Formats: sequence, C-alpha cells, structure tokens
Amino acid sequence: MRRHLIIIAALAALTAPPAVLAAGVTSCLDYGPVVLDGRLVRQTYAGPPDYESVTKGDAPIVIWLLQLDPSVCVVDPAGRHPKEYAAREIQIELPPDEYARYRHLLGEKITVSGTLIRGGAKHDKRLVIAAPRFSRL
Repeated sequence: MRRHLIIIAALAALTAPPAVLAAGVTSCLDYGPVVLDGRLVRQTYAGPPDYESVTKGDAPIVIWLLQLDPSVCVVDPAGRHPKEYAAREIQIELPPDEYARYRHLLGEKITVSGTLIRGGAKHDKRLVIAAPRFSRL
C-alpha cells in the first residue's frame, strides 16, 4: 500500500505544472472579489496595427500592473477560462480619468481590492482587477 502511495505522489508531482511546483502554490483564487498585495508598475506594449513593435510604428499601449510576490493560481469554477498557474502580474483596470489620481502610487508596494476578471482583448488574455481600490502597505 505504501508503495502505491509513493507512486501516486510521484505521478502527481510529474503532472503538476512546473511553475506551481517551483512557486509552492497550494491553493487557488477564484475569479471575483480579491484582495492582493504587490508593487504597482506601468508597462508599455505594442498596440495596433500589428501588436509587435512600438519602434516599427505600432501604437504604444500603456497599462498598469500589480506585480505579485508570491505568485497566485487562479481557477474559473464555471470552466470558461483555463487555470492560471503562478501568475506574477495582474493588470489594473481604471477609468481613464482615475490614472492621474493614483499616479503617486506607481513603484509603491500596495494592497489592491477589486474584482478579478479575465482580460477580454483579442491581443491580451491577462488577468485583470476591475474596479480597484488601493491602499499602501
């Protein structure tokens, strides 16, 4: 019996995604209300028309991200989206007029509460926190 348990444990370890094993993720978040800690940063990505290179003429898309430490695992109980293993960044979605209000928090370690959703843009399938509220750590 002990031998069977060892074999089952070894198979489970082999089939788990490497990021989960390395990050030590033990439980997952569901989409919906969350409270997460991390560093608020701004990043620029290539936008239309080709979503490849700002230097080659694509429009810049500037987004805010919460960089997490440790990473998180996210599941969709309804099964609409694939499981996210060891997510290290989550996009922050604000109304355009709110960015100036929170700009002073860029680079700071903060707590963000809001609704965790899956990004819907065709070129961007990252996790998003919508309707966020911020506080400093």
